[in-house]
Amino acid sequence: EAARKAELAELFKVAQVQQKVPFGTDPKTVLCINFKNGHCAKGDKCRFSHDPNIGRKRDKIDLYTDQRAKEEEDTMDTWDQSKLEKVVLSKHGNPRTTTDIVCKYFLEAIDNGKYGWFWECPNGGKCIYRHALPPGFVLKSKQQRREEEEKDRITLEEFLDTERHKLGSNLTPVTWETFSAWKRSRQERKEAEEKAVRQKKEAAFHAGKSLQMSGRELFDFNPDLINDGDWNDDGADEFDLATMRAEQEKDE
Repeated sequence: EAARKAELAELFKVAQVQQKVPFGTDPKTVLCINFKNGHCAKGDKCRFSHDPNIGRKRDKIDLYTDQRAKEEEDTMDTWDQSKLEKVVLSKHGNPRTTTDIVCKYFLEAIDNGKYGWFWECPNGGKCIYRHALPPGFVLKSKQQRREEEEKDRITLEEFLDTERHKLGSNLTPVTWETFSAWKRSRQERKEAEEKAVRQKKEAAFHAGKSLQMSGRELFDFNPDLINDGDWNDDGADEFDLATMRAEQEKDE
């Protein structure tokens, strides 16, 4: 009798169908097609649901609400460990990878709280590394991340003290006397530089060389340029540098 039943079961055995789901869909929210046909060889290990009422448990879609807006508001800072695992499974499913190494961009996004429905791996959709939580991973809460940031942060006083020790010991202390001497030396150096530039321009002027000069410098170098007969009040005449050079060469 048992052999006859086994033979009948083998005769009427239902062929297993390779089931696929759209990208971003949680397999546990989809009824297993093999279970629906009467037999699923994977049993409890099947990643699809074996609950006949799974379709009725889904919430009705609100046609008056943009579902994308809901996902944009559903950010990682409001998730717990269970929600994170669910979103990862929904976005990436069972990735086809040839390595057990978890993608560093994936882990960085989770650690920095930037992971979410619209997060995309910089490596693109063909990333060879796993986009799945490693075994034993524990999601850090906002408070834990804040405490770690505060732990690594130093105060302004600590920063200044650290930089001060880097300067060494062979330096001149800043006092009123040293500051006054530095300021006086700086002013003298500035005046000497300005004097050198002025002397260079004046020498170039008398040599008839073309240098960029202001109108005031031209009159300072040669006060005779101010002549009521040559310059009208309305400024109609213009100063001709070439004519001036020719007159100087003629006088020489």
